[in-house]
Amino acid sequence: MNAYPGLRTDGVLAGLLALLWAAPAGILALGGSGLPAPGSLNDPVRALPAIGASPALTVVAAAILATGVVQVLVVIALDDRLAGRSRRQRHLAAAFGIVSGSFLMLDGALGVTALPQLAHLNPGQAAVDGAYLATLGMRNGIDRVIPLTLGLWALIAHWPAWRYRDLPRSLTVLGLLLGAAGVAGSALPEAGTASVLLATLWAAAFALAARPRRASPKEKDGGPGGPPSTPWG
Repeated sequence: MNAYPGLRTDGVLAGLLALLWAAPAGILALGGSGLPAPGSLNDPVRALPAIGASPALTVVAAAILATGVVQVLVVIALDDRLAGRSRRQRHLAAAFGIVSGSFLMLDGALGVTALPQLAHLNPGQAAVDGAYLATLGMRNGIDRVIPLTLGLWALIAHWPAWRYRDLPRSLTVLGLLLGAAGVAGSALPEAGTASVLLATLWAAAFALAARPRRASPKEKDGGPGGPPSTPWG
């Protein structure tokens, strides 16, 4: 059997993370009719009725919240598999990954709770419009922090892997691309959008790398002719 029994669970979590990263685009594509256009989101009078009439944004926010939860678990799973680097590097990478997941949870929670509540109030009132714009501004700020912290996690976790080769090469390349896109995404929204696609691909690659496999007797024993089994086969 696989010498790393926890790897099966890690692979399932990574596969779930890939689905969650891709879910918002799919949900909006299938059920996003009637949603306000991006340019009208700054107008409470137009945006709030549309948000209240369609559950798609609330479902998307719930998916974002779940993405943050699963991302924290995957970040910890990857940290468990890294070798050949200092504890400071590992802890720093894990910290940024967990912070990114926390911001995802906060962003999703605001979309699940605050926006639906505001959508059932009467737009045009100063208090309602002000609360909506404040919530929207907070989410816009969070949306800039998420790719930055995600990118920093990806760079710090995967840059040493290029040298130590303790991750599959394809996973390392995707991690470095995700890191670059995430850091750039804090200033360029287009790069932030690209980081979502790269995060989906990275999670799928992690899931594939974590597939269980049977180790040969030589790999189990680490005897002549076969190195000890590694978490990545």
